[in-house]
Amino acid sequence: MEKSSQSANGGPSFGQGLELAIIIEKAISNAVKKTNADSDRVQAVIGKPGVIFNFFESLLADSVEAKPLILRLISGGEKIMIEALDGKAYISDAKKTFKSFIDGNFKNWGLNQFGSATAETLLDVSEMVGDGTFVQIFTGISSNLEKLVMTQAQIIRFCEKHPTWLRQEGYATFFLTKVNGEYFVVRVYVASDGLNVRVYRLGHGNVWNGVYRHRVVSPQLIPLAE
Repeated sequence: MEKSSQSANGGPSFGQGLELAIIIEKAISNAVKKTNADSDRVQAVIGKPGVIFNFFESLLADSVEAKPLILRLISGGEKIMIEALDGKAYISDAKKTFKSFIDGNFKNWGLNQFGSATAETLLDVSEMVGDGTFVQIFTGISSNLEKLVMTQAQIIRFCEKHPTWLRQEGYATFFLTKVNGEYFVVRVYVASDGLNVRVYRLGHGNVWNGVYRHRVVSPQLIPLAE
C-alpha cells in the first residue's frame, strides 16, 4: 500500500502523487490518440527522460489549464473559528455529537485515538460544483494536504459549534484527517435523528456528484483581513 505521508527526502505526498499520476495517464492517452502512436513508439519515448519532458510539457500544461472546477468557497467573509483544543477526543467515542450513526471503521482502522493539541483555527467551507474523487476534491484546494488536515477533536467541535454550516437535506460534508501517517476523509450527514458520521480512506475511488453540493470544511489558507 502506498504511504500517505511526505517522503523522507521531501518527495511528493500521497495526494500529489495520485494527482500527478492521473494527469500523466491522461497525457499519455491524449498523446496516443492525437498521434496514432503505437505502443512501441510510446515506450521508446518513455525510455528517454529528456524526450519525455518535451513530449509531455505542452500536454501537461493543457491538462492543468483544463482542470475542471470542483469546489467553490461559500464562507468568504465569514469568520468560522474553532478554539484551541487539546486533541483529547475522537469520533468513535463522540456518541453525544453523532447520535444517529458512527461508522465501525473508526475502530476497525485504528482511528480511536487522541490527536495533537491545536491552536485556534479559522476554517473555510466550500461546496462542490463539479464531480470528483476525494483526491481531486482536496488537492483542488491545495496540493499540500498537510495544510487541510483537521484533528478528530476539531471535526467534533465544528459539528457542535457550527451545525448550520453542515450540508443539509441528507447530503454530505467532508473533512480531511490523518492518523498514523494515513489520510482519511470523514463524511457527516445531518439525519432526522441526529448526525451520521462515516469514514473513508483518501484513495477511495468513488466519484462524488457536484450536483448535490456536498460541502468541504478545511483550515483557512488565506487569513481574512482584519
